[in-house]
Amino acid sequence: MLPEIDLTDSASLPEGGLKAFPTPNDGPPVLLTRQQGQVRALAAHCPHYGAPLEKGNVVGGKLICPWHHACFKVENGHLCEPPALDDLPTFAVREAGGRILVQLPESPPASTDKPDATPTAEVGGTPPVPAAPAPADARTFVIIGGGAAGQFAAQTLRREGFQGRLVLVSADENAPYDRTKLSKAYLADKAQPAALPLRQPDFYQQQRIELLLNTRATGLDVDRQEVQLENRPPLRYDQLLLALGGTPNKLPKLPGHDLAGVLTLRTRADADAILKATKDAKQVVVIGSSFIGMEAASSLISETRQVTVVAQDKVPFERVLGPEIGQMFRQLHEGKGVKFEVEAEVTALLGEGGSVSGVQLKTGQILPAEAVVLGVGVRPATDFLKDVFALGKDGSVPVDANLRAAKNVYAAGDIARFPLAAAGGPTRIEHWRLAQQHGQIAARNMLGQQQEFTAAPFFWTQQYGKSLRYAGHAEHWDTILYHGEVAKQDFLAFYVLAGKITAVAGMGRDTAMLYITELFSQNKMPSPAGIGSETDWAALVGRAG
Repeated sequence: MLPEIDLTDSASLPEGGLKAFPTPNDGPPVLLTRQQGQVRALAAHCPHYGAPLEKGNVVGGKLICPWHHACFKVENGHLCEPPALDDLPTFAVREAGGRILVQLPESPPASTDKPDATPTAEVGGTPPVPAAPAPADARTFVIIGGGAAGQFAAQTLRREGFQGRLVLVSADENAPYDRTKLSKAYLADKAQPAALPLRQPDFYQQQRIELLLNTRATGLDVDRQEVQLENRPPLRYDQLLLALGGTPNKLPKLPGHDLAGVLTLRTRADADAILKATKDAKQVVVIGSSFIGMEAASSLISETRQVTVVAQDKVPFERVLGPEIGQMFRQLHEGKGVKFEVEAEVTALLGEGGSVSGVQLKTGQILPAEAVVLGVGVRPATDFLKDVFALGKDGSVPVDANLRAAKNVYAAGDIARFPLAAAGGPTRIEHWRLAQQHGQIAARNMLGQQQEFTAAPFFWTQQYGKSLRYAGHAEHWDTILYHGEVAKQDFLAFYVLAGKITAVAGMGRDTAMLYITELFSQNKMPSPAGIGSETDWAALVGRAG
């Protein structure tokens, strides 16, 4: 029997309490919580990015991470929602003589801030996705796309018990990696390549997931249930998931668009090319004030490098977050030295010796540039499907509430146009976490579970250490209600359309955003008249539940 550690007295953990305690000999801290009178002991940090879970909350039996809203069942640590990939380790715990005692193995499975790390199953801990059993299923499931949706779908299929052949096809040369890091820590040279993979190679071997990398899908025959692949034989499937992701928009009609040093950012190879092109650059221009463009600007600005953002709008994110929040972000960037050319139109990219040297604006102004980063959005990578589905004008694949596109075919992530009640109809959303959620639901439905996608969209952006979190979805709004001060990065912004709150953005209000996201998931968001600056969001979730 494992030795017990006396962590604390029972009185220090009230009902609903959530608190981390140190362990002897510099061991990892243990998180204790008391729910309905029962004490539970779990790892104290989220296995995604290492967030302190004592700053999270327990809602409906789920422990929700305060940073990116990964969810775990309190009773057993099982993963409910991404972006975490693994269960949260749990430990045997009991109360005796007014004390709380916990059993820890000699090498407890500590949670990690590295998304590519997979905790090893230890005594007292909750294991990650178990190794796939020997084949006992003649079916072949194929996933096209190695991004957020495809990777999470693959691990979900194994977790849900699929034992047949599982093939993940990716046009990328690398195994699935955390693309959210590319425009942030990686481009700022604060994350090494080893920190990017979502899983280590042995994970795919253990799970019997066949990776076909650097392989592009070129056709689909839904009647023959067959995918055509570039330079490979056709691949027959019993169930197919299309998780193709997006392709960065370029400016093909712009003179000089094909000059060396004109770069997009989507893949690790793209990020590596930007790092190489900007290593000694003194002048960099970012075209477009999208999230990718602005995150790239915040990562590339330095004491020795000037970054100028050229944008059609007056402030960044105006069409997504509104002018007030956009102005705050512009001031945040300007305070770090980023320059802006707003309400501007690029007419040409100028070059010398085949490499870009400047950006010409409609006014005639020329901005010197040793590298140009395009942040002008993405489009679904679905060109080869145009004769298979009735694609949307943006190239999206229409799906039903089960993410089903056709018989035995599902679509997830950036390419899927799916029903979203809050948006009032079919919607396409480019969020990393939502793509993972899509992958989870699609995988379950490939196994016949018939689950509808009902989760609330949630995304985050981080620039200069300041994080904005956003729940719901608002393409349009009648008004924005603010609680707090936008200029001080301490606020909640409520986007109201036809008398209904359809989205909320927040900074410095992580706990409130956690509860608000849960209310959206339950479709229980109150009316604008039902909220105020003193609203008790936890109480609202309790009543909704």
